[in-house]
Amino acid sequence: MNSLSKYLFEHLHFGIEEKDFTFMEKVIFLLIVVNCLIVIIESESFIYQKYQYFFDTVRLTFGTLFTIEYISRLIAVGQIKQFSGIKGRVRYIFTIWAIIDLLAILPLFLAGLNEGFLFRLLRAIRLFGLIRFGRFSVAIHNVTSAILERRSELIFSLFISITLLFISSTVLYVVEGGHQPEAFGSILRSVWWAAAALTTVGYGDVYPITPTGKFFAILSAFFSIGIVALPAGILAGAFTEKFSKK
Repeated sequence: MNSLSKYLFEHLHFGIEEKDFTFMEKVIFLLIVVNCLIVIIESESFIYQKYQYFFDTVRLTFGTLFTIEYISRLIAVGQIKQFSGIKGRVRYIFTIWAIIDLLAILPLFLAGLNEGFLFRLLRAIRLFGLIRFGRFSVAIHNVTSAILERRSELIFSLFISITLLFISSTVLYVVEGGHQPEAFGSILRSVWWAAAALTTVGYGDVYPITPTGKFFAILSAFFSIGIVALPAGILAGAFTEKFSKK
């Protein structure tokens, strides 16, 4: 059992060090990508109904393979000191990666139920597991640590964004509410326009029609440039500082 654990540990990555993909990881990587593509294709109802047997067989096959991988990881993780023994493996089950793996195989054991949006989401969530493999795990660690180092600045920029969102929604409610009650009849309804304007998305489905509303929309457009640029600049500085230390 110990030799099997060592063998699996050498071929499965647990995100504790930077290393290249093993052959086993390449196979798992490919299976995850193909599985997600299948989930996308079968969401088209007429395609699923026409090839239902194929999709059901694929779901069973991939679910079985991912279950084998899940069990293999439970065996291999014992090579890590903090997860050794039965108690250690139980502790591993409640880690984020193990939970993602478990959620991905749940549809296999619930196959008797109608697979709707939730089950397809659970199968697709396995895609998040890709960032654990090989050099991806180190990359996500670097990005996460860079964000955490600037969390105070990011929280402050978020506070400014929420404040401007509230002000914009309130002003448009006061100015446009009487003219367009469906779009601006309350502050809550006005939030949709304010969010689209301040994030520079601008869907165009609702917009101010009064001169005062249009004037404030212009001001909001100018402020939105800073809202987008502020967190982007903070993150760019954090990443530059982080990677310059390498």
